[in-house]
Amino acid sequence: MDQLLPVDLREPAPRTPRSRDAPDGWEAIADLAAAVDARLDELTGRITDAVLVEIEAYRNGLVPRQDLHRSVFRNVEATLTGLAERRPPRSDELQVRSELGTRRALQGMPVDAVIQAYHVGYRELWLALVDAVPADEPQTATQLLTAATLVWQWVHEVTDVLADAHASTVRSLEARAVGARQRFVELLVGGDLDGEEVPRLAGSLGFDPVGPFLVSVLRVGGDDLDAVELQHAVDGLPGRHAAVARGAQIVCVSQSTGAADVVAAARAVFPDAALAVGSPRTGLRGARASLTDAELSLAVTDDGATATFEDAWLWATLAGAGERLRPLLADGATAADRHPHLAEAVRAFAQAGFSVSQAGRDLDLHANTVAYRLDRWAELTGWDPRSFAGLSRSLAALRLGR
Repeated sequence: MDQLLPVDLREPAPRTPRSRDAPDGWEAIADLAAAVDARLDELTGRITDAVLVEIEAYRNGLVPRQDLHRSVFRNVEATLTGLAERRPPRSDELQVRSELGTRRALQGMPVDAVIQAYHVGYRELWLALVDAVPADEPQTATQLLTAATLVWQWVHEVTDVLADAHASTVRSLEARAVGARQRFVELLVGGDLDGEEVPRLAGSLGFDPVGPFLVSVLRVGGDDLDAVELQHAVDGLPGRHAAVARGAQIVCVSQSTGAADVVAAARAVFPDAALAVGSPRTGLRGARASLTDAELSLAVTDDGATATFEDAWLWATLAGAGERLRPLLADGATAADRHPHLAEAVRAFAQAGFSVSQAGRDLDLHANTVAYRLDRWAELTGWDPRSFAGLSRSLAALRLGR
């Protein structure tokens, strides 16, 4: 079973540190390495504690302490062997560090934190070597200074190969995540929710398929949008998110995050976009409904403005039924097109709380002029704007006409 583990997590074989093959004239450094190796368990514990104290990313539990302890042990052991034999890392030793870089990426550790952990380890190793120099052997201390170049060669080669493996793994993971996000959103858009693929994709992206969803849609412009920047912005928020570009729009599916946070993150990336947010709804069908909310709201949202379905539901619903309603509202749309001053009076009357006097003040007109225009609108359309039915039909016609 132990052979199935990564090399640096396997139980170490019995060590015979003084059997290392030291070159002529290098015996004093080999003895130092052997002295430190003899207390390697103690040094490993000290390095592990230092990493956990100094590097916040290692305190969040992504890397188990035993994993960190074993990796530190194997890395320091290999470095001491290379130092005693006065050589840089071999290819097999670098391969172990490459595998570690891949594992840390899969565990979600930032590469800078992993490299910082290596620096902490080499710092403590160097201090242990210095402490091991006999007080009556100043020539050994001098020779140890010459070994510093070799130690830093280990630092450089090991961290380079680790960083390369980490970056390659992150790119691969991101490519798979992008594909999964794209497919998930496309299935939501298409409404194909009956198969097993949608809940499987949702789970792979970290969503709870039966939990609440919130969908936002941005109209950005252009045909070659990249949602990566928005994805990075929302990844900094609580919960889970999937941002996908679709033509001139970006769809962002969120879970366990408030609408205000999503809007703020989106505005930081696309300050001039039209942005619409659907209502929170439960389950995958709820996600599809929230997407519809956002799409309908976006149709009545100006560039640079933000709308929520909760506030824009009336006009959004009307816009969604535009083709069905247009024949019913054609007289109003025609009147507004030919007599915009009459349409202006109807809007002002509605916004003034159905007060002709206030509408006149808002338009800088006499109240009688506003009243005449309302009467004229009623003559042309057959809809009396002073009644609820006539005013609501008039406003719907003006809105659809826009």
